[in-house]
Amino acid sequence: MLEQRIRECDTRQKWQAYTDHVRQCILKWADLDQMPKRVAPKMLTNSKRIRQGYTVENIAFEAVPGYYVTGNLYRPYGRRGPFPVVLVVLGHFPAGRFDKSNQAVCATLARMGAIALTVDMFGIGESALQTGESAHRTPLALTMQTWGNMCALDLLLSLDDADPNRVGVTGASGGGTQTMLLTALDSRVKVSVPVAMTSSYFFGGCPCESGKPIHRSKEHFTNNAEIAAMAAPRPMLVISDGKDWTKDVPDIEYPFLLRVYSLYGAKENVENVHLAAEGHDYGPSKRQAMYRFMAKHLGLDISAAEDATGSLDERNVTIESEMAMRVFGDKTPLPAGTCRNLDDIEGSLGKMQRR
Repeated sequence: MLEQRIRECDTRQKWQAYTDHVRQCILKWADLDQMPKRVAPKMLTNSKRIRQGYTVENIAFEAVPGYYVTGNLYRPYGRRGPFPVVLVVLGHFPAGRFDKSNQAVCATLARMGAIALTVDMFGIGESALQTGESAHRTPLALTMQTWGNMCALDLLLSLDDADPNRVGVTGASGGGTQTMLLTALDSRVKVSVPVAMTSSYFFGGCPCESGKPIHRSKEHFTNNAEIAAMAAPRPMLVISDGKDWTKDVPDIEYPFLLRVYSLYGAKENVENVHLAAEGHDYGPSKRQAMYRFMAKHLGLDISAAEDATGSLDERNVTIESEMAMRVFGDKTPLPAGTCRNLDDIEGSLGKMQRR
């Protein structure tokens, strides 16, 4: 399929026309083509903590009326902006945004000089307070996560010290799917690092990734390698490993990406770090590769992520408890009028689309 695509799209103009069509198909079949013009959402914030070289606070914003996306915002401390911004999206790892590796990613990026935001997946973590835990395994999760990530960029870029010309996104597993999809759909993303997910034959094992026909309909037929390639010519690092569906990236998907990027004269903008002995995670070596790529393309300080020998150094990150990182609780209840189930959210989304 990839060979056929590159034969059909052997010029930049042909590839651009093809991807413009695919982009519109994805928006249509993800139920995002009728969304209103976006405006920066208001941010609810509490419990700001000052750490070594960064701050972290608990935040929420409305993606649709009554539904709040919940997360944590990490900022550089003791520096003056404008700062690059990085959205860190999540995969299906047990602790979600509270996972130690996710905290390490966000805090280290902030220590390197970026504003980093990480948000819950739809129906997981604090999101489940409004949806119930079963909501994540519904096709609506794909729509809501994609839309929520776009709104997250709206929020990040509304910050006074944010640099709109330096915008990154990264995530592993299901977060890798979100990284590729958001980059393909939103031109504001300038640098992307999908981890342990770029595959021409596997679309993701959850409805939040493949629950709607964004890969195949009566109007189109695509795959995640093509969706990843829609980042061209923007810098992208694909991180793969030897123990999941990314095991063939060096031989299949990466050569395809190089050929697409060559249409733009930008082969140097796409890279692959393949860790043949590793498995499906966002482990230390994967994180270090991402830090170096983000530092290179966003102008970050790599010395905040590595020691003098060039080894990964995340020792100055404070790992916090889940309770400390939650937005809502006894002292900060959900706002009045908050959606409390899937029907409420679908109704609110439908009203937005009919405006």
